[in-house]
Amino acid sequence: MKKVLCLLLTISLLTLSLAGCGGAKTDSTSTTSTEPKAEKIKLVAAHVAPTNHHYQDAFVKMNEIIEAKTNGQISIVIHPNSELGEEPEYVEGLQTATIDLSTISAAPMTAFIKEYMACDLPFMFASPEEAYAFYDGPVGDELLKLTEPIGLIGLAWWENGFRNFTNNVRPIASPADMKGLKIRTMASPVHMTSVNALGANATPIPFGELYSALQQGVVDGEENPVALVYSNRFYEVQKYLTLSRHFYDPSPLYISKITWDKLTDEQKKIVKDAAIEARDYSRKLANDRENDSIEEMKAAGLHVTILTPEQIKAFQEATKDVYKEYVDKIGKDFLDRFLKGAGR
Repeated sequence: MKKVLCLLLTISLLTLSLAGCGGAKTDSTSTTSTEPKAEKIKLVAAHVAPTNHHYQDAFVKMNEIIEAKTNGQISIVIHPNSELGEEPEYVEGLQTATIDLSTISAAPMTAFIKEYMACDLPFMFASPEEAYAFYDGPVGDELLKLTEPIGLIGLAWWENGFRNFTNNVRPIASPADMKGLKIRTMASPVHMTSVNALGANATPIPFGELYSALQQGVVDGEENPVALVYSNRFYEVQKYLTLSRHFYDPSPLYISKITWDKLTDEQKKIVKDAAIEARDYSRKLANDRENDSIEEMKAAGLHVTILTPEQIKAFQEATKDVYKEYVDKIGKDFLDRFLKGAGR
């Protein structure tokens, strides 16, 4: 009898043990998942502007959208103010995925894609709306696709803005006023040719070194959108601003192809849509803030010259041959499509 009782007890304990292990199938009502949790994705983003610039606002907005739509699965870690280097270095960072996202002015991209020189041609657009319609259209899409072979996926054309001259020597109201001024430009062949055509001496200097270069008199002046003049406080070391609006400077947003290829189709759509929504948000911010920024700089002592249409025509006339000089360098077929799309 004792042997029978022991056998029954052993069978009972073995049955309970197997039930506790669950076997090969899980109860459909079980609240415990056997699937591993997906790792959270943190995208490293880099830009050159301070945190009070609309680049920062755009990345913050993009992060909010992505986090909300992925339930926190994807987020963006933002590195502003050239923390991860200058824009040309961002290209290499994107190619190796040490940087996942970056907005880069069109000018540095000319070293990699010759067609981007068309974006730097002077006096191409008369208003932000004209520029937005163009870059959000077919030629803009074509330009974004051109970077895919070098490992950069273009997501959207973000806003940098129209570039204007500042200097420490005199007010600029005509090309004659530019003569002999040493003006910092980006290392863009088209920018340098255009500034030299106005009678100034174009001098490329890395953006992160520009404030000290102005302060120490290495150059007499520079040219940048109002938002960058204001956010980087260049007005502290400059006396004169001319609203010349000589270049419209788009700022394409790229994601590393290495990073992009790791995302699911659903995640790609969320990132792309967020980039476009952040683009529209930052464009509005930039335009809404510009007048207030100018007024604040004037109050701080900056002399501001607003060019008349007749004065602008003089600058256009002085730079008209720049277009001819870059036909072969850009490629006639592409430049013709570019100019036609821009209504030129």
